[in-house]
Amino acid sequence: MKPALPTMAFERTMTLYRRDREIQLLYLGRAHTEGDVFVYLPKEKVVITGDAVIGWTPFMGDGYPEDWVTTLDRLAELDWDTLVMGHGEPAGRDWLRIFRGYIHDMVEAVREEAATGASLDEVKQRVTARLAPTYEPAFAAYQHYRPWRQGLLGNIERTYPMVS
Repeated sequence: MKPALPTMAFERTMTLYRRDREIQLLYLGRAHTEGDVFVYLPKEKVVITGDAVIGWTPFMGDGYPEDWVTTLDRLAELDWDTLVMGHGEPAGRDWLRIFRGYIHDMVEAVREEAATGASLDEVKQRVTARLAPTYEPAFAAYQHYRPWRQGLLGNIERTYPMVS
């Protein structure tokens, strides 16, 4: 097997037309990776997110937690009804609000705790206690894929050096 190199590239947007379908490729900013691309079908009001939005606690090991929220805010500005995630069942705007809220609240809580001079272990304990009442139940449906607390601790480890 010989991989084929790309013959087209884009910086922010590219629109493709296939018969009566408009397909927009959108770079909305960094999130799960530096190069997350969203596929938007405006007529169908569907957006495909890849791993920038998933059905359980995101893995941020190679992500950009501080930028992720802004990218999701740009996603929310599009006119869509259905979100096809990188993993999980199709969802609506309610899931985007929860997912975005988790990332925002986690980053801000880590930032606030780090500003007090708390160690990473202290931050893990405090942020978990602070976010669990809101987000652990919201992510409960997908606990068998990635337990929320396990995912949160990894996300705190990724975020802590960036904000401290």
